[in-house]
Amino acid sequence: MKKTILILLGLTLALQFNSCVTKQKYNELQNQYKKCQDDLTYANAENVDFSNAKKQLSQQLDALTVETEKLKNDTLSLSRKLRQSERDLAKATKDYDDLLKDFGELNVNNQNQMNELLNNLDKYKDELTAKEKLLNAQKDSLEAAKAILEQKEARIAEMQTILNQKDAEVKALKDKVANALKGFEGSGLNISEKDGKVYVSMEDKLLFASGSWNINEQGLNAIKSIAKVLENEKDISVLIEGHTDNVPFRGNGQVKDNWDLSVMRATSVVKALLQNGDIEPVRLSASGRSEYLPIDNNDSAEARAKNRRTEIILTPNLDQLFKLIQNN
Repeated sequence: MKKTILILLGLTLALQFNSCVTKQKYNELQNQYKKCQDDLTYANAENVDFSNAKKQLSQQLDALTVETEKLKNDTLSLSRKLRQSERDLAKATKDYDDLLKDFGELNVNNQNQMNELLNNLDKYKDELTAKEKLLNAQKDSLEAAKAILEQKEARIAEMQTILNQKDAEVKALKDKVANALKGFEGSGLNISEKDGKVYVSMEDKLLFASGSWNINEQGLNAIKSIAKVLENEKDISVLIEGHTDNVPFRGNGQVKDNWDLSVMRATSVVKALLQNGDIEPVRLSASGRSEYLPIDNNDSAEARAKNRRTEIILTPNLDQLFKLIQNN
């Protein structure tokens, strides 16, 4: 009976479309469709840029850590060389003092022995001067290495402080969202934290009827609760991703397949957030992932239900960390 009604509805819409839509209206719809495609491409590119930036950040932090460890090892090596040089200097000084003592005790009439001692004395003086120069150079190198090490450690500590602050902000954001959505447990809602972001995943049954992108009353209440949180979290960027299962969607008109359906559902959530909260549109973006990012294997009705979901991904602002990296 439901299938028959859908067929009749589709025929009615098709007749209305063929009979009522003017060429100008059709062109307007085409332009709107192209704009949606462009917006989708931009949002996907922005998401890729952010992921690349985060990956680059992690790589730079790892490189700084490796460089710090190398400086620590170099400092230890220079310290060992400095101690050895100090021991050599002490020995050379003792030898020099012994020579002076021996020289004072020599028989002044033994000219040959005196000349030999004088030659040895000059040799030890030269060696002592060379060792003193080496010791001073090693001291300078050690001080320079220590200064570089302190700078690197300060940078790492500052970055770690910012990362810890962001982690705390993400956890606090997750708690706020969880508290706001307390009344929706058991309705296909899941809130998680991953890679410094908060994921609010809502199954199809919480938001939409089958094959529809119109948000139902229960789903709209959940989105209103999220919108209230986002009003007060103005540094949070929001990406809405629509996901479907692998069952082909046989639509008509503008929405023809799972790609279109996932995009329309994501866009519906974006519009609902804007209509129910004081949120700057520039913070929001919509993306359709169709069936190609499942969380289960689609081999059962329960698995497919999990895959039919809309994810609201909340990302804190990392401009402070990027600025620190650029300045260094």
